[in-house]
Amino acid sequence: MCYDKYPPYAIGEFGEFSTSGIKVKLLQEIGKQLGVLVAVRILPWKRCLSAAKEGAVDGILPLYKTPEREQFMAFSLPVMRQYNCFLYRKSAFLGRIDWTDYQSLKSHHLGMEIGSVVDKEMEAIFESVRPIERAADSITLMKMMDSGRIDLATVDSNVGKYLVSQQGMGDTIGVSDVPIGRLSYAAFGFSRAAGADKWAAEFNRIIEKMRKSGRLEKLDSPGVQ
Repeated sequence: MCYDKYPPYAIGEFGEFSTSGIKVKLLQEIGKQLGVLVAVRILPWKRCLSAAKEGAVDGILPLYKTPEREQFMAFSLPVMRQYNCFLYRKSAFLGRIDWTDYQSLKSHHLGMEIGSVVDKEMEAIFESVRPIERAADSITLMKMMDSGRIDLATVDSNVGKYLVSQQGMGDTIGVSDVPIGRLSYAAFGFSRAAGADKWAAEFNRIIEKMRKSGRLEKLDSPGVQ
């Protein structure tokens, strides 16, 4: 399978095989129970999607199911809850904060990754005051926050927790951990062109087994690398 370079979900360099990350470990666990050898190659996201569409890989680690993706991939049962939340500069937010009240937050300067769309209603509220600052990645947004250029930024909740710990910025940057918009659930995608859609039922059997035992929830954590 393939996935983007996106710690803590898949850790490694482009073109290499990943052996660590939340989603990589989940695939390895399922593969072990099925007696199947599994591997994950780190590819840029658009290339990973193209590879699945063309049948160059058997599938993609858990991702969001969309009508467009269902045309070339079969999906497993949901395996992982994912959502975006706010990273924030602690010195800019004092006292109790309602992270769902975007009207009260809009005076703060928001940053987002280039090309990302998290919640159009939320974004429109912030943009009614000033343009949203855009950056190439979450680490750059954190540096902008640390310098005082922005006050908060949107981030995947697990990615935020991982990066704050990795960068040693826990004293100055917090993670709201309150979902922005609706919760989404990620699932394994199997390439129809590669004939890998036949594995969906087998994966589902193991996923149900892991959910009942509590093992699935334990693997869904930034501490699993």
